[in-house]
Amino acid sequence: MNNKKKNFYGISFSVYSDTKIEGDFIKPDEAVYFENDIEITGSLEVKYLKCEKSINVHKSYKVEKWERIGGSQKIGGWQKIGWWQEIGWWQEIGEWQEIGGSQKIGWSQKIGWWQKIGESQEIGEWQEIGGSLKAKSSRVSLYSKVKGKYEVEKKVFIGVCEWKETTEEEETLECGKFISGDIKYGKLKEIGWF
Repeated sequence: MNNKKKNFYGISFSVYSDTKIEGDFIKPDEAVYFENDIEITGSLEVKYLKCEKSINVHKSYKVEKWERIGGSQKIGGWQKIGWWQEIGWWQEIGEWQEIGGSQKIGWSQKIGWWQKIGESQEIGEWQEIGGSLKAKSSRVSLYSKVKGKYEVEKKVFIGVCEWKETTEEEETLECGKFISGDIKYGKLKEIGWF
């Protein structure tokens, strides 16, 4: 049993210094802080999650409230986050992702099937989704490729990058079928439903 605690944002987190956990890590009522890079060979389920470095979960991934990851995140299965998510580097999800609130990714994002974001998403570099995307608003600094349906309720910004000049390809939203969205910046290229 872990007895070490740290407070973040007024919440008491249980501190774990493991670098690898064999099998599932299921603690649905706990606020968890991983202070090292962590690999979990099964599934993860917690209330709050803060990871100082990177996290790799081989199967499903559920955080009831919110998570903040300092490094990268790799999930073999699906991911469900209750409120919001912040990832410092890149994110790779093997199956699908559902976030109740907002999402902020520092670099890039790759989702195998589909993604549903309850509020806004902000991606620092590029985004690739193997299926469909649904969100309230989306801002991607470089290109966005969504093979399925693209459905955004409000504003869309593609290719808004402060740190380099963007090419026409980097300013393009490529999707199978554009359902909705108010493209404020960027170009649209529909490639046809797969």
